[in-house]
Formats: sequence, C-alpha cells, structure tokens
Amino acid sequence: MCLTMSFPYSSTSTQPQQQAIMGFNSEMIKDIMRLVVAVLYAGNMTFTETNRGETCILDENEASLAVASLLGVSYEKLAASLTSRVLFLKEGNITKELNAKQAYKATEALIKSIYGANFDYIVKIINLSIVNEDSSKDARAPRRGKPEASAYIGVLDIFGFETFEVNTFEQLCINYTNETLQQHFNKHVFKMEQQEYEREGILWKFISFPDNQDVLDLIDMKRVGILAVLDEQCVVEWGSDDKFAQQLYTRCGPHDRFEASPQQKPYRKFSVEHYAGLVEYSTEEWVEKNKDQLPAASVELLMSSTFGHVGKLQVRVLF
Repeated sequence: MCLTMSFPYSSTSTQPQQQAIMGFNSEMIKDIMRLVVAVLYAGNMTFTETNRGETCILDENEASLAVASLLGVSYEKLAASLTSRVLFLKEGNITKELNAKQAYKATEALIKSIYGANFDYIVKIINLSIVNEDSSKDARAPRRGKPEASAYIGVLDIFGFETFEVNTFEQLCINYTNETLQQHFNKHVFKMEQQEYEREGILWKFISFPDNQDVLDLIDMKRVGILAVLDEQCVVEWGSDDKFAQQLYTRCGPHDRFEASPQQKPYRKFSVEHYAGLVEYSTEEWVEKNKDQLPAASVELLMSSTFGHVGKLQVRVLF
C-alpha cells in the first residue's frame, strides 16, 4: 500500500524559489514542516495487543503509513523498531517483543527525539544567519558561520507555574524551570546590580528580595537533589517509584523546603515550598518517565531514512 503526501513548497512546484529569510529557503522550510507533520501523525499511531497482551503490533492505518512515508522508511521497519527491543547480553543479542504500553513509550521517545532535533536545527540555522556582517568582512575575524564571533539568538520559553489536584514529573520540570528563571532574574536585577553599586560607592538603600537558591539546591543538587535521586533509580535494574520515594524521604527530608507528612508517605507523595507556593507531587511513573529511552532499533531506523533532512539532525539518544 502506498501513501502519497503533498507539502507546501514542493520541489516539483512551478513556483519560483523563494529568497531565503533568516537562512531558510523554501526547500528547508518544506523539510522542517515535513518532520513536524510526521510528529503529529506519530501521535495518532495505535497498537493492537497480541499474545494475551504480552506483545503487540503496530496498526497499519493512515497514521502509521504517513509516518513511514514522511520519515523515508518502510512501514515494516517502523513497526519493528517500535514493537521490539534488542537486549545486548554476554551470551549474545536477544530481541524482546514489547507490549502495547512499552510500544507507546517507545513512540513517545521517538517523537521527542525527532522534534527536539528538528528544533535544535532551526535554532542553529537562525544563529548562523545573524552573524555580524562587519566582523565577517574583517580578515582577522573568524570566518562567517561561527556564532561565537558575533551575535546569536537564544529562545526563552517561559512556562506558567503549575499546581493541580495531582502534580507529577511534568509539573516538577515546569516549576523547576520557573525557579531557575526567578533566580536568573534575582541575580541580574538585584544581586549583581547592588554589588555594582557597592563597588562604585553609590549611595543606595538595600532592596530585600526572596532568594530561591535553596529550592534549586533541593531539586538539582548533585547526589542529594530530587533529580539526582531520580537519576540513580533510573540506572539500576531494581529502580522503582516506591524506592525513589523512600530515598527522597531519607535524603531530602531534612531540607527546609521539602515536606512529606505521615499522610503523604503511604501514597508516595511529597511537597516542595516553591517561591510561588507549596506544591504537592505524586511520584507515580517518575522512574519510567525520566528514562525516556530511544531504542537502538529506532536509532537504526532513522539512520536508514531516505529523507535527506533526517541525516542533518543530531537525534539525542539515551541508553
């Protein structure tokens, strides 16, 4: 079965080639949008359980056929990469069939890797396009194409602070981002400015502000931070949400911003006193979500793609 997809700025279009803006010509735009469409279709792929739920197959429907076509791979290779995993053992390599839940996780990892790599590619092209023209004309300056020689672009994606009835791993990541942004604001608006006033001997009145560095330490400090404890559980075979929660209570319990009441512990919950308020978190599926592994079969799938744009991307792989 063959699926034909059409895209704007098609190479077969009779329209004249558009002038590149910010480094993107019409072909590049078409390639980028093609991957975005592939990601959207991938979210609609479904799996059917087989062998009493122990294994599964990728449904051959519009979504899966579209993804295969857009990525430049065969449906058979796509299905194999998402429904099986190769285990590298001393005795030899063993192919393990995945159940539907595991296949959906493999699909999510593939989606995130493709989208993330595509996004990084866009930022890279924009950075290269805004290199200072004057510096590139100077024979002593580095050649055009090196962002460190001039201006570059940074994308600041500000999340809203989140607290719901049930808060999980995603909410901690979002709130951690906001804590980092708050600390960046404190550093540049309050700390560094007031230090500059002191150095220059300027008369001023000290401005007090809430410093949230202790919250960041609770979350990201090496060995004892929440994320460090989580990473440890992800690299050991026996890691689990229950063991993760118990380690949190032991290692993060003394922290002033950490709270785990007798009522929370039986449900593997804890609370963090953020700068915006107290948030209770559930540790359900944290270990699984943090692994987010892209199976080796999916890496090989992308490497075999006939779609040239995929070869330009640096897909992030976690093993």
